[in-house]
Amino acid sequence: MDVISWATSQIGAFIIGVVLLLIGYSYFKVGLGAKTLKLLRVVGIVAVAYAVLSWAGISLLGTEEAPPASTVGSFDVTASDAMSWITVDNNGQLITWAVTYNYTAGDFSGVGTAAGGAGAQSNSQYCLVSFTVDRGLGTVGLVQTYGEVTSVPSITNGTTGVSTPTLTKTNDQYNAIWTRADATTAYEMVTITIAETANGAVVTLNMTLAATAIHSMDQYDVANIGVLIGGETWTAQILLANVS
Repeated sequence: MDVISWATSQIGAFIIGVVLLLIGYSYFKVGLGAKTLKLLRVVGIVAVAYAVLSWAGISLLGTEEAPPASTVGSFDVTASDAMSWITVDNNGQLITWAVTYNYTAGDFSGVGTAAGGAGAQSNSQYCLVSFTVDRGLGTVGLVQTYGEVTSVPSITNGTTGVSTPTLTKTNDQYNAIWTRADATTAYEMVTITIAETANGAVVTLNMTLAATAIHSMDQYDVANIGVLIGGETWTAQILLANVS
């Protein structure tokens, strides 16, 4: 039990106040001086008054808290993308991330050769998906939900035995970056607010693969990243589709 939270609750403050008053008015003989007993009486009166006024709905504190956003109801989530190596299945809540990887170069360059002898860059190291979170049944007023990357798998190298997360990191946070409509960003988890006059909100998720992890995969291997958004469970499935 949190002692501080209990002591500042209505019941806790009332009980403490009564005990202090009983001691202050010498119903319990504890050998305290007159000044201490007087102080206990004052504190006891304040504690009891706080509890009684709180029960009556009157706050003694000088600050006001904004009413919490409602979380009653549900949300409808749809995803879309503009990358040729990303496929979205909204019915199955599945994002397929078809990766092209060059074992020789150790990067995400494509199969074949481009001008100048360099491998054609596929950019499949990146996955950028847009989520639209709409009000569902029973969702009214100002509401909040969230998006979160809930799991990032690691790939173990068969030779060295070293495991590497599939996503790169910045300052110990996975490069799974959420961006809201107002351009604010957050790593791994983001709060989504739907204004009282809006039907929904849009956020994007941008993830970056770690070459070391993908290098330890074989062609057609898969690894699943878990995503929770608007109360729905989604999967971003990394598929090593093309290798060279």
